[in-house]
Amino acid sequence: MSNENPGVDFVVQGMTCGGCAARVTGVVQGVAGVTDVKVDLNGGRLSVAGSADEAAITAAVEGAGYAVSRA
Repeated sequence: MSNENPGVDFVVQGMTCGGCAARVTGVVQGVAGVTDVKVDLNGGRLSVAGSADEAAITAAVEGAGYAVSRA
């Protein structure tokens, strides 16, 4: 049985440009266990697949300067 999470969605506040979306993508890709990241800049959404801990994802996004919560 796999620990792979098919996807967890978050709401990210404070992303205002493509650079913000790229920064969020980069920090989340650096979290152990993340296999896929999708950022919707216009919708303020972040989708993450993999076995990463949600707290680690949240900490990475907050560490990059954005407010984040589970969607």
